[in-house]
Amino acid sequence: MAAIDDLIAQVDDPALRARLKDEADRLRREQKFGLVFEEHLPELTPVYTMPVQPGCLVARRGAALTDVWRVVQVTGDEAHCLHRANGVHETVAVADLVVVLEFGDPIFPALTPMDRVQNGPDDAPWHTLIEADNYHALQLLEYLYTGQVDCIYIDPPYNTGARDWKYNNDYVDANDRWRHSKWLAMMRRRLILAKRLLNPSTGVLIVTIDEHEVHHLGMLLEQIYPECVRQMVTIVINQKGVSQGRLARVEEYAFFVFMADAYLSAHQDDLLSPDRPNTRRFLTPRWEWLLRGGSNSRREDRPGLFYPIFVDPQRQLITGVGESLPLDELPKQEGIEEGTVAWPIRKDGSFGNWRVQPSTLRELITLGYVKLGGFHHDRNTWTVLYVNKGTRSRIDNGEIRVIGRNEENGSAILEFAPDEAGLRNIKTVWHRGTHDSGIYGSSVLRSAFAGDVNFAFPKSLYAVRDALGILVRSNPDALIVDFFAGSGTTLHALQLLNEFDNGRRRCVLVTNNEVSDNDARNLSSQGYHPGEEPWERQGVCRSVTWPRSRNTILGCRDDGVELKGDYLTGRIAKREKMRSYRHLGFIDPASLTTATRKREVAALIDAIPGSHIKADDAFFVSDDERHTAALLFDDTQAGAFVDALDGLTHITHFYIVTPSSKRFREIKAEIEDLVGPIEVQEEEKRPMADGFPANVEYFRLDFLDKDQVALGRQFAAILPLLWLRAGALGPRPEVAADAPPPAILVPPHNPFAVLVEERRFADFLDAIRKRTDLTHIFLVTDSADAFQEMAAQVNAPNVIQLYRDYLENFMINRGEQR
Repeated sequence: MAAIDDLIAQVDDPALRARLKDEADRLRREQKFGLVFEEHLPELTPVYTMPVQPGCLVARRGAALTDVWRVVQVTGDEAHCLHRANGVHETVAVADLVVVLEFGDPIFPALTPMDRVQNGPDDAPWHTLIEADNYHALQLLEYLYTGQVDCIYIDPPYNTGARDWKYNNDYVDANDRWRHSKWLAMMRRRLILAKRLLNPSTGVLIVTIDEHEVHHLGMLLEQIYPECVRQMVTIVINQKGVSQGRLARVEEYAFFVFMADAYLSAHQDDLLSPDRPNTRRFLTPRWEWLLRGGSNSRREDRPGLFYPIFVDPQRQLITGVGESLPLDELPKQEGIEEGTVAWPIRKDGSFGNWRVQPSTLRELITLGYVKLGGFHHDRNTWTVLYVNKGTRSRIDNGEIRVIGRNEENGSAILEFAPDEAGLRNIKTVWHRGTHDSGIYGSSVLRSAFAGDVNFAFPKSLYAVRDALGILVRSNPDALIVDFFAGSGTTLHALQLLNEFDNGRRRCVLVTNNEVSDNDARNLSSQGYHPGEEPWERQGVCRSVTWPRSRNTILGCRDDGVELKGDYLTGRIAKREKMRSYRHLGFIDPASLTTATRKREVAALIDAIPGSHIKADDAFFVSDDERHTAALLFDDTQAGAFVDALDGLTHITHFYIVTPSSKRFREIKAEIEDLVGPIEVQEEEKRPMADGFPANVEYFRLDFLDKDQVALGRQFAAILPLLWLRAGALGPRPEVAADAPPPAILVPPHNPFAVLVEERRFADFLDAIRKRTDLTHIFLVTDSADAFQEMAAQVNAPNVIQLYRDYLENFMINRGEQR
């Protein structure tokens, strides 16, 4: 347009120049730049549960949803209809019609309970599954949670052309020349509503997508969220790749849209660096054995280091340190209560020695650097652990820090400082084996069902867990919404996060109950129609999302059989593992006289650099933590070899050249006494059969008549919304639909109260006087003045006027047309 302005400026005729400028300005106002697509209005939704009434829009069952009629009158089983496009009148059987809702029409939603599962405590927040068209569900969620959602995670249809999603009740396939426009129009309306749900300061939206719409989606997000920081993450979901004769695709994408104050904390796993679960980023600093091992470990080798350590065996606490016993004296054992004295006694029962002087040990005890291990009845002594000199130096220079004292024995609690522990920023490329959508997506989903499950391409449970975790790990009370819930992976992943840290995060899932294209054809051929039980039973919500949610929480399938398999918890557990010892008896020690021959032996071992080996070396031992193997060439130098290993806990593999099996066992025993086992860190697993301590309510979204609501005749239908608005805490209270509403409702286990009859306000005040936990109070009155007067007398963060608040919200709330 700038070039056109320049050309217009060169026109000499003032009148023509002015005309051209006006036309250019008009084009500038009307022409779209950037992402351009057809809006495809209106968007229609069939609602099979709504009754056909005068004034509503309908379509014939089985016909195109866009062929819309308006009902003029209902007489018995027949509806007199007026075609909206051509004005033709026709009388149609009510049974042949379905009510349709048009985008932008006011709706008055309610939630009909379908099922529930309670496997957690009564006071825990309840998760929610809503079976609904997600656009209308978003309108409801806007009423409930505007500005309150911490994270929205959605996995919308990827629009591959595979007939896996519908627009106006018709499957969109690769032959539809408008499929990209339809997809963008559908997404735009929902993303606008989603924006209103997010916490405006710290909320984050995550949208996953593949190559078919990734670029369109990026531009759409830029258009709707221009003030937000947007980043795209590449996630490897299939390392084998999918190829169609060209490049093999291994990835999909996730857009992260951050509100202004939303930031991520560093974590031990950046999701890209080589995944090494046994590296220092998962370790805690090691405590060493006070009993000396290896060479010079006998009592007579270090006479001054043979002394008693006094113990309170009941509290497992060191109470004192004695002086060294002269070499010609034996420790007194008779008359001494078992477990009250620890002497340095070796595994073979012989006397050994401690590693430090009595005076040094007393100083270390004062600092909390000494503690007891286990008691050995066969030797009547204790394992004593201490912080050695090297570790103490690392405490002094800040690499390791003391974060507290054990309440029982006073020993120091140590951890690596953050840099040493390996905290890293999360990367924008994720490459983890657990993100494989086949192994950890489809297989995990199948494990929750007794038979086959009809759902294509479920997300990896751990890819979703990691996406949510980087955002809500530090917020144990986060609210998460997924309005393209599919198979229910988001709730499943959130259960893992809550189990990891005992969080109370809550999830709201929304999914429709569509059947697949193939199932629709089969059901139609059998004479069934949408809205009928055989059809609805095979819908995705009832056949996949809800059963998965229920079964994974209970830990068993529909048939009562426990779920098989284990979850990876993300929690690191410690266990001891023996170091590796290899007897190189096939090598003649006499042949190892040159550097070349010794390097040939070293070449058999990955962790030993041959270039470091010299001709006169009797062994190879390195304090470089990259060199995790040690090699003894000459067994006559075993004592020096063992001495050199003292304090080198990083060495895990030992190779010993000796022709004698007996000598190998002797040297191995000395090394074991010195270094002990390895402490390895492994990810804990959790049996799927354990389920999760969680609660979930399953609802279907239905619609109410506005006038019936205004007359107070739909209290039972609206009550679930009040429960949800108050945080879904405690079991949901119920009122029978055919019973009159109570004058006052103050559920004992929920943080809300409702005054239904205004004249009972005094009684209401008495009922809530001692309730300090109330967060929401709902007052039913038609008078704004009466509401203000009553609201001034109650104490709660949220006081709401019914039914005015509900009705006005949905009269005004018309999506993006608001």
